Amino acid sequence: MGIGRISTPVLLSFLIIMFMTVMGCGKMEASSVISGTLTGDAYKNVTIRMTGDSTTSITTDANGKFSFSNVENGHYTITPSVDGYSFAPESQTVTVSGASVTGIDFVSTWSGYSISGTVTGPGKEGVTLTLKKGDALIGSTTTDADGKYTITNITLNGDYTITPKLAGYKFTPYVTTPPITINSASTTAPNFVSETIYAAGTAQGTYTWNSMTGVLEITWSAADFPCNWPKAGLESVSHVTISKTTMTWPGAIQWPGLMIWTRTSAAANDPAGVWTTTDQSGNTYTATISTSGSISLTGNMIACAYAWSSSDYKVSLSYQDPAHAETSVSVKGSGILTSLDLTYGAGEWTTPIIDISAEHTPPYVYTFTIVGSATIWEETSCFVDWAAPSQPAGSISTATPTFSWIKNSDAGASYVVQVLYGSTLIWESASTTSTTALYNGPALIAGHTYDYYVQVRGTSACPHGKSISVAGSFAYNPSP
Repeated sequence: MGIGRISTPVLLSFLIIMFMTVMGCGKMEASSVISGTLTGDAYKNVTIRMTGDSTTSITTDANGKFSFSNVENGHYTITPSVDGYSFAPESQTVTVSGASVTGIDFVSTWSGYSISGTVTGPGKEGVTLTLKKGDALIGSTTTDADGKYTITNITLNGDYTITPKLAGYKFTPYVTTPPITINSASTTAPNFVSETIYAAGTAQGTYTWNSMTGVLEITWSAADFPCNWPKAGLESVSHVTISKTTMTWPGAIQWPGLMIWTRTSAAANDPAGVWTTTDQSGNTYTATISTSGSISLTGNMIACAYAWSSSDYKVSLSYQDPAHAETSVSVKGSGILTSLDLTYGAGEWTTPIIDISAEHTPPYVYTFTIVGSATIWEETSCFVDWAAPSQPAGSISTATPTFSWIKNSDAGASYVVQVLYGSTLIWESASTTSTTALYNGPALIAGHTYDYYVQVRGTSACPHGKSISVAGSFAYNPSP
């Protein structure tokens, strides 16, 4: 062998040694183990999945133990799964670096099976899905932005129904038929397809306003609203009050009792402006009233069902159907033992007057079931309880009276006080959740009698509900 040269046998020996070294190192690197134990309600034959730098799955043995062998160095996530059970923790991250990792333990808890599904169509997000077993309410959930949902914690085998609901939309099917069967496993429900019930409404016309008498007369020249209001022709609203920010229509056609409109600040007793309102069924309206005598109205209609009452706790219920397009209408709610069928006449479905004086748990919520020619849907309408004025009353001498009232039993209600001289609104308080409001309006005139109203404007449970104003009065007679 010459200097500077390596013989073939030596070179081969060197290569063999290097190969064995590399192979040996590889075997050492893949000799690590990840192991743990599953305890709790389910521990045998539970799938344990390893993901990360490599992916595989195994099942636990009869004692809940599991072990991943020959794991190479790297980062991994260990996740147990079995239908009907939850795990604490849900998963664990593990780093292998030349040594085995033990103690990757989990505790399982029986949580029940699930039913998943999808809602499609224009009303797919925010749909409430209600799950029942017979007449028993089991649970509910809402759809995500893609219309997907999962109802969990179903602990009993058997037949279940799911009903979708979103204001302004109807669904096919109205309820899952036939029922969905849970048989010791989670399952998927058939899709629901949504469609809008009503189109947006529009109307145009002209108006006259008499600030002395409080009468607003509107002549609607055209209207294509799906419910009964407005209709083409003359509409006269009396006892209208207009402040800088609020306009009230007592006895309004669409909302028997009170319709409250709001705008950005403008001159009192001047109807010009852009007004908005929401009725107790959730329909929203925008009225644009010009200084030249024209009025236009747009509405986002989600319901034609209405519930209202006067302060004697007598309730009227109706579903407005001017074209008599629906097959039947029924209603459930306060003062109704089970379900009440409405009868049709004069463009609407109605019930007899219902006495709810024995009911003392407002809000008063009514759910209407409307049967159409091809589908069924539900609409909800509600109103809140009244607040009873307390002070002031009779003759007062202070120029800045404090108004007080007995708060109604509807938690979270807000209140507004309006003071009128004759038919003229002279002051309106800011909305408050308390039971008092200090007068800070125009100076009261000695010897004059003033009326005031306490209005309830919705609660967290009945956000669009409003009560008819309850009135009080006082005479201002300052001390000499």
